[in-house]
Amino acid sequence: MDTMDTTQPSCRARELVPFALIAFGMPFLMGIPLFFAQRAGYDTSVFANAQMYYPAAGTMAALLLTRRGQELPRRFFLLHLLCTAAMAVCCVGSAVTGGVVWLAACNIVVVAGSVLAWVFLLTQKKTARDAAGLRWQGGLLAPLGCLLLFLALRTAAVFLSLLPSGQLGEYLAYWATYEPYLLILMLAPNFFLTFLPFLGEEYGWRYFLQPRLQSRFGLRGGVLLLGVLWGLWHLPLNFFFYAPDTALQSVVSQLVTCICFGIFFAWAYMKTKNIWAATLLHYFNNNMVLVYAGTAAIGNQTVAWGDVLIQTVLFGALFLPFLAAKEFRAQR
Repeated sequence: MDTMDTTQPSCRARELVPFALIAFGMPFLMGIPLFFAQRAGYDTSVFANAQMYYPAAGTMAALLLTRRGQELPRRFFLLHLLCTAAMAVCCVGSAVTGGVVWLAACNIVVVAGSVLAWVFLLTQKKTARDAAGLRWQGGLLAPLGCLLLFLALRTAAVFLSLLPSGQLGEYLAYWATYEPYLLILMLAPNFFLTFLPFLGEEYGWRYFLQPRLQSRFGLRGGVLLLGVLWGLWHLPLNFFFYAPDTALQSVVSQLVTCICFGIFFAWAYMKTKNIWAATLLHYFNNNMVLVYAGTAAIGNQTVAWGDVLIQTVLFGALFLPFLAAKEFRAQR
């Protein structure tokens, strides 16, 4: 069965309301405690982790509310919703008291939730996983090929971005050591312990929202609009976590990233019809920051307009051409 959503237009409209309230409402609602936590000087990384859960939570709530008579992986859905609520509690707690205890609790929710999610998901009937677009489709070759291609392009962008600063030689010396390759090897098994937040975004963006936007605005227009919405969805994090001192530059950078990566992720999803392919792409993209930069810290950055310009040129040249792929020309 095709994992691309084929829901009737009337049902899609009813599902959009609970999805939007949770997927987009929660980030901006939680932006209030995020603002106060950032002003107090507390660690706010828990907010970024929690926000990844909201799109899938919106999708699952919408499906549970509008498809009551249909077979769905309900235990898995309820687990994700409980994890989402627990992450929101961690956010509020970190804004009130600060301290590393809430970040530790957040990490426990991610790992414990991911492990339990595998149990719940794999013990569901295949028909239930299939109905919800959560069953692995096809073999390994296509998803793995998409992942390797993305990593090659993403890494090329990193190397090319260093040319204007003259730091490429120093960076090549880093890649001549064992360290980056050891970090990459560690990422693969870690996926199974931390996958839930990455599925949390992709199940909302690619499985739920992408086909709805494409059916209304076309295969290309829907994906471009999704990239804009995905970028704006990050606004609270741009202003109060990623780069508070250069928020405008951060917002533009985020939009460029989400539009360009969104094109590739959409292409991979349409090509493989497999939400797990998109989830793997998202997981490796986020975690390769540790490999590229040598640190997992992504908060309190300084984003210069020159960096945004270089990023726009590189990402545009590397990812926009995928809009010409046959998947974006096919009739749905």
